[in-house]
Amino acid sequence: MKNDIQTPNTSAPLQVPSDEALLSLMMSGLKQADPSFQPTNYWAAYEPRFMGELKAHGLTDMRRQKNLVFRSFGAVDFVHPVAELMLRNHRLFKQWPFNTQPITKLAERIDKYLSRYIKTVDALDFETYVRLGYAYANEYARGSNARPLSEFSMSVAGNPEGVVEIEGRLYSRQMIQYYLQYAYISRFVNFNDLPVIAELGSGMGRQTEIFFKLHPESAYLLFDIPPQLYVAEQYLQTVFPGKVVSYRETQHWTDLKSIKPGHIHILGNFKMPLLATSPVSLFWNSASFHEMEPSVVQNYLQYVDATCEWAYLAENLKGGKRAKAPGDLGILQVTTLDHYKSGLPSLDLIDQTPVERINGKPLQDHHMLFQRRV
Repeated sequence: MKNDIQTPNTSAPLQVPSDEALLSLMMSGLKQADPSFQPTNYWAAYEPRFMGELKAHGLTDMRRQKNLVFRSFGAVDFVHPVAELMLRNHRLFKQWPFNTQPITKLAERIDKYLSRYIKTVDALDFETYVRLGYAYANEYARGSNARPLSEFSMSVAGNPEGVVEIEGRLYSRQMIQYYLQYAYISRFVNFNDLPVIAELGSGMGRQTEIFFKLHPESAYLLFDIPPQLYVAEQYLQTVFPGKVVSYRETQHWTDLKSIKPGHIHILGNFKMPLLATSPVSLFWNSASFHEMEPSVVQNYLQYVDATCEWAYLAENLKGGKRAKAPGDLGILQVTTLDHYKSGLPSLDLIDQTPVERINGKPLQDHHMLFQRRV
C-alpha cells in the first residue's frame, strides 16, 4: 500500500522576513511600560540570548532552529527525537549494506536499553507517529464543534523541519498538538459564536494560525512580550498578508474600538488593560502563566475577569522550571490552581482535565476552562 505521507520539497523554502526597525520599536515600548508588565524572572533570562540570536541570524529558517530560545516558545517544528533514538527506524540503518540479522538483533538490544533510560513517546518512526496523531486528533474532535483537521493545512513559512503530507495537506507533530487544544475547548463552545478572541503569550502565532484558518471571521488580539511578539507579527504577516494589524498601529490604541473582524491584531503585553474596555468572547493562555509568578498572573487575570465570557488556560500546576536564585533561568514561585481561581472571581471553573499528547498520553499540563458566572 502506498504511503500517503511524504516530506515536502524544501529546496526553495518560504522564509519569514526580518524587520529590525519593528523589533526596536517593540523593545522600546516594553521598556517604557509599567513595571508590572516587564518580563518575569523566567523570560528576563532569555531576552539577551534571544536578541543575540536575532542579531546574528534574523528569522531565516526560524522553524528549524535547534537552540533553546526558539524552542522555548514553540517556534520550532522539529522531527521527534524518537526518529533518532530508534536505530531500527533510522534511514541510515536501513541503508547499511551489513544490515544482517545479527546487526538487527544488536540494534534491538540498543533500542531496548535506550527505552529504559531515555524517555520517548512511542517506539514509532516519525511519519507513522504523525499519521497516528492525525487519526487520533480527528477522533478526539468527533462530536464537538471543532472544524475537522482535514480542513486545515499548516504554512511552511520559516522552513519547518518536521512536516509530513497527508492527503495533500501539511502537518507537523506540534501543529496537531495545538489543534487538540482547539478541539478540547470546542466541546464546550462554538468558535463561530466567538467574535473576539484574545491570547496572551501567543508565541510565534501557531494557535492563531489554526483559529484563523478555520474561523476567519473573528477578530484576534495577540498580546505578548517582544522579541516573541515580533516573531509572531512577522510570521503571521507572511502567512496572512493584509490580515494583520501591526504593532506600529496598535501601539497608539487607548481602547479596542478599532478592532476589525477577520483580522489579527498585534499588541504589546502592556496593552492587556484594554481588555477591560470592550467585551471579549474568549481569553486564551497556553503554557505561559506557569512561567510567571502568581502576582504577575493575577495582575493579568484582573483584566480577563473584567469582561471575558470564557477563559481557557493550559498550565502545569506544578509550575515551570524553578530558578535557583533571582536572575537564573526559571520561576521564583509556583502559580497554583488556587491562584488561577482567585484571579478570576467572576468566572467559574467548569472543567479541568490533563492535556493529552497526540498519542493520547497525558502531559503534565491541565486544560482549565472558566465561564462567566450568570
